[in-house]
Amino acid sequence: MNYQKAESMTDLFWRKTRNPLTFWPRIILTLLIFIAFWSQAVWWIIFLFFVEAGIMFFSPPAMQYDHWLTRATDGFRIWSVVRSVAERNTMLLMFLFPVVAFFSAIWMHEWFWIFFFGVQLIIGKLLLIRRFMAMANAIEYDVQTGLTDEDLQFIISRCNLTN
Repeated sequence: MNYQKAESMTDLFWRKTRNPLTFWPRIILTLLIFIAFWSQAVWWIIFLFFVEAGIMFFSPPAMQYDHWLTRATDGFRIWSVVRSVAERNTMLLMFLFPVVAFFSAIWMHEWFWIFFFGVQLIIGKLLLIRRFMAMANAIEYDVQTGLTDEDLQFIISRCNLTN
């Protein structure tokens, strides 16, 4: 395979995350984590998290850049660089309560609350993916890195690499 050398571990992580082939195993493993959480099998939860991390660690970087999952990941990377820390924290707090409530409902085997908070999380995640894809489609960016020139300059200035 034709691998390009990554400039940092963060860059390598983003390249691997952009690979659409890692999406479906991560979705299946996430569902298995939910099932393990339902059965309250703590060791299976830990094992599945390690398997999911292994998939990300050993997956190849993305080679095609026109897939919708790659565009959504690029939009998320652009969003995470452009937005302020307060905006990112607000987004995390918006998802924190439904996630905690969802996992609590799974642990307690409460069907109504699992459905109630699960639908909220699915709709919220789909809206975020839609927003990230629109952001990636609206901005001209380098398909190799997934970042615009302004984002790269912002990262460089934020890391104090201009000295």
